[in-house]
Amino acid sequence: MLGWQIIVYPEGGKSHFGSPDRVATWLTGLGGTKWLEAMAKDGRAEVLKRGGYPCSYRMLWKDLLPELLEQPQPYQGPPVIGEDYVMEKGWQSIKEINREALARCLPDMVMRVDAWDQS
Repeated sequence: MLGWQIIVYPEGGKSHFGSPDRVATWLTGLGGTKWLEAMAKDGRAEVLKRGGYPCSYRMLWKDLLPELLEQPQPYQGPPVIGEDYVMEKGWQSIKEINREALARCLPDMVMRVDAWDQS
């Protein structure tokens, strides 16, 4: 898949599959990190690493939550055809939420968002 896997978790926590720290995860198409770059440009997030393996960002939960509620956005790019998938305009991933981890998030908690390149 040409796009990203987004993983949200508290700084110092674990992001691996099945981790009790993982707050949310979803897949997104090309351009699926624009919201993170906008947060960094606005000073609401810090870019820790670029390059896709992963791209990492740090921000406060109170700044992340409004953006998180809007994600994932429907894919707006051209059709992408892979070996075992087709991604058309309007495609949208299901966001997986860990309700227990979500309940532990406090406004001033430092969060991490990793964006793993899926190309």
